[in-house]
Amino acid sequence: MMNYTITVGYETENLDKDGNPKMKKSRYLVEAQSVEEAMIVIAKYRSEDSRGSEVLTITKSTFEDVLNPTLSPKYYTN
Repeated sequence: MMNYTITVGYETENLDKDGNPKMKKSRYLVEAQSVEEAMIVIAKYRSEDSRGSEVLTITKSTFEDVLNPTLSPKYYTN
């Protein structure tokens, strides 16, 4: 599995000088087998949000590993 950093732009209620909705960028770390799978995962995630959105960038993450209590519990115990 690889980690991908995906930047999604979400429309806000604020408008730019041309009258288009301003975008708020959010970044997500997605674990997937390929870029295609990462795009499928983020598309499903975005489908649960009522705001207009678009994927702005997707890159292979430069993180060596992701540590969290679920995946690496031995590092979180006393």
